[in-house]
Amino acid sequence: MTTTAALELGDIRRMPYGVARIAAAEAVTRRVEAEGPRDLLAEALLDLVEAYTYAGEGAKSFVVFARALRLWDESPELFDDQDEHNLFWEFKWVASDLPHYPQITAEQGAAFLEDMERRYRLVGHGLSAVRMSRFRWDWHTGRPDAEDTRLAWIAQARDEFDDCRACTIGQQVLYFAETGRHAEAVALGLTQDDSCNLEPTITHHAVALSALLAGDPELALDQHRRALASLDTSNRELAPSRGQAFEMLARGGHLERALRVLRNDDVVLLDHAPTPLKRLYFLVGVLAGLSANLDHADTVTGLREPERRTVAALHAWVRAQADELAARFDTRNGNRYFTHLIARALTATRTDRPLDFESTGTTAASAAPSGVVSAAADAGADDSGDDRFARAETLASRRDHQAARAEYNAAAVRFEADGLLDRAGLAYAEAAQCAAETGDEDAAHEMFGAAVPRLVAGGAPDDIVAAVLTAWAPLAVRMDAIGELLPTLAASLARIERPLDTTDLTEDLAERRRAEHGRTVATVRDTLARTLAGAPTSQIPADLEAVNPADEALRAGEEFARLGLVVDAAHAFWLAGRVQRAVGVTDAALWALESAFEGFTASGHAAGRAEVAGELIELLRASGQTDRADQITAQLTR
Repeated sequence: MTTTAALELGDIRRMPYGVARIAAAEAVTRRVEAEGPRDLLAEALLDLVEAYTYAGEGAKSFVVFARALRLWDESPELFDDQDEHNLFWEFKWVASDLPHYPQITAEQGAAFLEDMERRYRLVGHGLSAVRMSRFRWDWHTGRPDAEDTRLAWIAQARDEFDDCRACTIGQQVLYFAETGRHAEAVALGLTQDDSCNLEPTITHHAVALSALLAGDPELALDQHRRALASLDTSNRELAPSRGQAFEMLARGGHLERALRVLRNDDVVLLDHAPTPLKRLYFLVGVLAGLSANLDHADTVTGLREPERRTVAALHAWVRAQADELAARFDTRNGNRYFTHLIARALTATRTDRPLDFESTGTTAASAAPSGVVSAAADAGADDSGDDRFARAETLASRRDHQAARAEYNAAAVRFEADGLLDRAGLAYAEAAQCAAETGDEDAAHEMFGAAVPRLVAGGAPDDIVAAVLTAWAPLAVRMDAIGELLPTLAASLARIERPLDTTDLTEDLAERRRAEHGRTVATVRDTLARTLAGAPTSQIPADLEAVNPADEALRAGEEFARLGLVVDAAHAFWLAGRVQRAVGVTDAALWALESAFEGFTASGHAAGRAEVAGELIELLRASGQTDRADQITAQLTR
């Protein structure tokens, strides 16, 4: 039993955070509590705290952590060295979550921090984590002595329970930005030279907003691009930073871009965030961005709900939601800290110097898309398209996407001048990828649009065209601009679905070509399904209205499966399940999601398996099939 439970706990720790990991951790913890072995109970409880904390269920961790503390008091011998370290490390997580829930009273928060300090002193641990937790409590509850507790925290020597250097910088940058100390936020943020699961993304977002408000839009744009490039976690975990990003874009003169990001990436945060406080911070950022653009009150947001369809309507709705949350927190805190943050957001204006996403200029070549940066003009007479393309490849490998984009575009102009349309199309596609990496979606979309017709006209191989279409599709959906893409996808699929002529090939080569061709067909079909699934009904051409994205995804899944491409098949079935679940076709959705789960299981794709399992468990529970949900949970640790 000990070996089995220990292996299961190890399996759980390798799962991505989410519904499936929580379900598995809960099941194993219940079993260890009921059946033993008792020497694994501390480990199981602490793993469950971690599963809750990093899946946006921090409120549930309070009770479990309290059980772990009782176990420590009653039976410390059950904690080995790693368990003890984890117990005191997770103290910080729970303490950090205290101010995020208005139902945690000021008295409860103070008592928890006092008990935390008592326990750290009792076992002889350093107090850096305690002082950091006091600072975060004072900051997020609007205490006037927050600056004193910040200084008390950073003035003492670091110890083994201190946050990483990246978070130590990031938390202070956030604090400075929130309290209007923008010059300090920028100065400290630019020293960020470390990383973790949340950093440097948080720091870059905060510095971007502070730099804009301090009058440096060039630095703001640079930091915004760095934030996007460094993103290594879900947007939900970064809700306050996503609010800052909306505010920066909207106040920096790019309301449409801010709204596009909101409806495509962050719309769920309007209603749900990992904690109530994170949601409030997100709402305050959105409120500031909208307040700065009320002269565009009638602008359509692209959101479906009537109360969110225009800037004016969304502004009123966000304000009401933020006011309600702020009142709850201010009542708990005994002050008007968050009411003042909202009042400040309501007075926000656009900056005098807007963000300039086109600061690198445009090319003089009339045949090139307008988003192409000017690199051809400064090229020497001996710089061929191949020369520029090679330099671009080197720059891209160094993640210098801005410079690489310029070189790719210059290469495209040269290739096109030489009549090499396929090479020009490929260069534009690479430039588009670079633009997307730096958050310049408008230019990326335009350059993908330039790439595809050149590739087709130049006779590029079908698999190359398919790859570019696949890269372009999610961006076109985000831009609400699929009018050009969908017909191209449909035409490409119709063209490549024709039987492949292999009469002059050896059997082995013919078999390889058929497999390659089959993969290309399945890829384009899968891309068509994804585009249709994400497209507004109004943008779907009449001749494609009858095409069911779930059916196309299922066909793509079957085609991938026949070729032995199990992971690709699983992803296609997963898409079909999501589409069917969204329209309430439960039985079909369950079949598709179970097929995806089986595919990810067979291929050893742990992350996909866990994510699909989470959706399966939710759907099974919602449809009253708790026994089947428990069966899926049980399979997760086998």
